[in-house]
Formats: sequence, structure tokens, C-alpha cells
Amino acid sequence: MSRPRLATMVAILMLGSSSLYAEETCGDVADQEDQARYELRNVSGHHGPIQIDGYLTIRDASATNVRVYWVHASAKNVSKKKISYWALGFETSRGSGPGLNLIQSNDYFFTGDVFTPGETAKVQSCPISLVLRTKNADPADAVDSNTQRASARIKFVQFSDGSTWGEREYAAQVHHLRRATLDKLQSLQQIYSDSGERAFMDALEEPTGLPCFEQIKSECQSQNADSVCVRNAIQRMLTTAAQQSNLDPND
Repeated sequence: MSRPRLATMVAILMLGSSSLYAEETCGDVADQEDQARYELRNVSGHHGPIQIDGYLTIRDASATNVRVYWVHASAKNVSKKKISYWALGFETSRGSGPGLNLIQSNDYFFTGDVFTPGETAKVQSCPISLVLRTKNADPADAVDSNTQRASARIKFVQFSDGSTWGEREYAAQVHHLRRATLDKLQSLQQIYSDSGERAFMDALEEPTGLPCFEQIKSECQSQNADSVCVRNAIQRMLTTAAQQSNLDPND
């Protein structure tokens, strides 16, 4: 099993009307004896470009009043096209207690890499802890994970030729995130040109919530006394993006 290189993997945990974005950096998570396991059911429909296999594990920790979810899955490109962006959703239903609604995405727009036909990628989340009961909940209310159902679906795919598959409204989100990242990269280049190293490093400290950009900051962290690593990475990302103008999902 191989994992696409140079992709930015992003997890979005949906909590009511809010979303939590986090890069997947926690590495492998081993199964534990006290976890319940639920096989994932792919509900994407027929002829989807990605085959999803795997399972969820759930552990209820009464002492800390949390339910912990882990996703252990794989995604295989079963289409005949190269893929430049893909997003998968993972959900639980039917059980009592807090349910999972997680989206994980991979974008190659700024790297030039692709998810090739026949390639398989690991899709594994960091532990996700949700509150079992609110403070004022009745302790007699049962919180049972035994009736849970776990499902996975393809949210959105963009192929390297610019065509797409999946939820059309998701394309606007992809476009917005890429445009915001491009604007940030260009802004930082302008700051360095106009104001120099110190102003650039100060601007770099500001959190952005842009996964592709935060990834290069993390990769260059060991060299944070010097801007060369980040500036070189920014230039590579801008050059690659300019070569992939056909991948604007709003076109």
C-alpha cells in the first residue's frame, strides 16, 4: 500500500455549525483492546472513482466523559484518470451519544503531484474525542455505542484534466481555499520585497488556517531563524499553481 507523496491531508470535524480544521500529523494509531470496531459501509453510489475500505473504532471513557473515534481506512483510485483533489466523509448514525462527522481531503494543486489510477492511500485519523454527556444531562440516560453504524462517502474529486465528480457545491469550497492560499503566498512575497526579512518573519508568525501554507511553515520550522526555506517553498507553490490553471473547479 502506498501513500500519495507531497499532498496536504486535512481533517475537518463537523461540530454543529462549526468546523475544526487540522492537518493529519499524528501518525499510526494502534488498536486497543477496549475499542469497539465497526466496518465502514461505502454509500457513495455506483461508479465512484475512489474505492473506500476500512473501519472505525470507538472507545467510551466514562471516567473522563468522552467518546474517542478513530478512522482506519484506505482509498484506492479505481478510475482511469489521475486525481488532483479528493475528499472523503466519514459518519456514524443510529447509536446514542455523540456521532462522528469527519471530512478528510487531499489537495495536490500546489505540489503538482497526483493520485494515480490503481494507487492506494492510507486514510487514518488522529483520535477524535467528543463529550459523552453534557454537564446537566441525566446520568440515567444510556450512552451506548453498540448500535452505531459507520459509513463513508466520496464528497468531491477533481481529476487532473479539470473535470470533477461528487458534490458540486464542494467545488466552491475548494476554489475558495486555493484562492485564499494564493493570496497569502503573494502577499508574503510582496512583504519581503517591500519591507525585508524582519517584516516577512513577523508576518509568517500569524496563523492562517490555510493547510497548504501551514504545512510549509511546519516543514521549515527547524530553519525558522532564516526565511530562505519558506521563501523557496512559496515560490515553488506559486510556480506549480500557475501551471495548473485548468484545475480551478469554478471554471
